[in-house]
Amino acid sequence: MTVVRVGETGAEPKPARKSLFKRRVTPSMFLLVVVAVVAFRLWVLEVAIVEGHSMESTFKPNDRVLVLKLLGLKRFDVVVLTDPQEGETAIKRIVGMPGDIISMVPRVIQRGTAGMLGGTQLYVDGKSYDEPWATSHLPTVLEPREIRPGKYFVLGDNRDDSVDSRTYAGVERKLIHGVAVMIIYPFSRARFITRNARPTPSSAGGAGVQ
Repeated sequence: MTVVRVGETGAEPKPARKSLFKRRVTPSMFLLVVVAVVAFRLWVLEVAIVEGHSMESTFKPNDRVLVLKLLGLKRFDVVVLTDPQEGETAIKRIVGMPGDIISMVPRVIQRGTAGMLGGTQLYVDGKSYDEPWATSHLPTVLEPREIRPGKYFVLGDNRDDSVDSRTYAGVERKLIHGVAVMIIYPFSRARFITRNARPTPSSAGGAGVQ
């Protein structure tokens, strides 16, 4: 009488595979992991820590921001870059793309029949825009300036407390690390940073390049 056990084929039993977590980590495996992590950090993403107040109220000091490096740049993106004047890492908003004409004039706010200056009005290619992210109380004048090919005009959202392209002109593409896409810490402020933001045409007074 032949006895057959369920699940057996009669072949020699195969040795059980070792769990991935139980395998010995060799120097080559460790080096591969390190190289992968470094490559990911260099070419894919980084986490930036906000310092200073030039991007308030979009960011606050000590916000941790996730930055993606492989995204194409668009107008009004928030980007992390190397300050071409000081060589330090900074976070700003792209306002002008290559070929744009940028200007800024004092904003005129109507109070009844009278007008008063309050803040700054942005013009891009002769069109005025309200920027919901920007704060500005001090009148500023920026003569019409055409952005050169391969450069980007960046501003801090806190226009009264920001060193930006009004001082050091356009920023070369190679100095821009990547696009800020999310606040990841503190958790109470965690949120995605909207891309493709489109400020609305402004009804404020003032003259820009037409």
